[in-house]
Amino acid sequence: MTTDPLQNAQKRAMQYWYVDGTFEFSFGGICLILAAYFYVSHLLTDSWMGGLMMVFFILVMLGGGWLVNRLVMRMKERITFPRTGYVSFVRKTGSSRWRRALLLGSVAGIISALMTLLLANRPVGFDWMLTASGLIFGAVVTYVGFRTGATRFFVNAAISFALGIALGFANLPENLGLAVFYGLLGLGLLIVGGISLWQYLRQNPNVQSDGGDDEK
Repeated sequence: MTTDPLQNAQKRAMQYWYVDGTFEFSFGGICLILAAYFYVSHLLTDSWMGGLMMVFFILVMLGGGWLVNRLVMRMKERITFPRTGYVSFVRKTGSSRWRRALLLGSVAGIISALMTLLLANRPVGFDWMLTASGLIFGAVVTYVGFRTGATRFFVNAAISFALGIALGFANLPENLGLAVFYGLLGLGLLIVGGISLWQYLRQNPNVQSDGGDDEK
């Protein structure tokens, strides 16, 4: 454990940002949107509209992500901030933002290339695409778990790992397998998030729920 007061304060701020389960609600919602997208793609596989689904993928991701994040922030404004306050992180400088964007873009490009390679060389009897998806998401959540020190992130990672491996052996049709993976992962995340929110509400009751303007 670091003894740097600034790093400890930043870690506590990060822990607080995730304490109410909104991380799981955000990613769980995005996973359910992806599940619906891939299921529709599976149904339209043999139709001319199936080819158009890839065109809408970016729109689905951007629009769905924006909507889910808006709903999560609204939940924080109504539930979290009135109870335990608002935390704002220090904004990155211009150079830091560009380095971070370049790193994220490079990682996304590498992951996309690997996914394309796996799809093009999909072995018979095992779906490496789903397994890779489970391992990648699990690795990202594990990293967040180490950064925040919250043990529930390791539960999220275990769910992702288990689903990726199990569905890899199931070897479902391409889009159907992705729909099942993201659907089950989304439900698992929502359950973990719901438990986290329930614990948070028990530990932090709304002190203004009985009315704060009784005195005049």
